[in-house]
Amino acid sequence: MGVDALAADNPGFWMLLVLALAVLYILSTLIGLLRGVENLALLVVINLVGGMTCVGWPATLIGAFLMPKKSGRPPEYHPRW
Repeated sequence: MGVDALAADNPGFWMLLVLALAVLYILSTLIGLLRGVENLALLVVINLVGGMTCVGWPATLIGAFLMPKKSGRPPEYHPRW
């Protein structure tokens, strides 16, 4: 019995494989969430819709790193007197 036969018969292996692939699929969304990007909703939509393609997934991964982060403070108000 080889390693391939043991992996094919083990349901834990398949559950771990599906979980790893799901995390890989939403990796760009997780990175955007951890970075706190401004347009997280846009990133999620593009990831869910275009993530299955060979263009959408890398685009969302690049976007997760290049999108600006949310600022933690409100913009300053400068009245014009």
